[in-house]
Amino acid sequence: MEYIEQNLQKIYLIRLIKGEDIFNSIETFCKHVSTIESGLIQGIGAVSEIHIGYYNGMEYQRINLIENFEILSLTGNVVTNNIVHIHGIFGRSDGSTLGGHIFPGCIVSFTCEILIFELNPPVIRKMDKEIRLNLLDLPNKITSN
Repeated sequence: MEYIEQNLQKIYLIRLIKGEDIFNSIETFCKHVSTIESGLIQGIGAVSEIHIGYYNGMEYQRINLIENFEILSLTGNVVTNNIVHIHGIFGRSDGSTLGGHIFPGCIVSFTCEILIFELNPPVIRKMDKEIRLNLLDLPNKITSN
């Protein structure tokens, strides 16, 4: 286990409107609107289309669906090198759910309410060649067994 202590700097409340792409909107906000270097992402709302995936250890298996979903939960993070990483759980009208890693293409149908908690110190991601994913690289980390 590795960890660092983080300090909460600011909280941003963002309302996305019908037709906006969730991933692209959050990425744009983090890169161009705010000064966020690292943060946590949470959200709820509704979408008319989802683009999600499951990492099988080699690549993402993607699922793209056009139907109305309730966003039961969005959770993720953003790091210094502008990598936005979000997972979501989406509910269908019959009560069943789908979830996974969010890709661009999740389109807001009514509204989407996002909270971004800005953290300090900044964190980056580095490619782990064995796992083949960009993993958190914690500055001045503490290691515990």
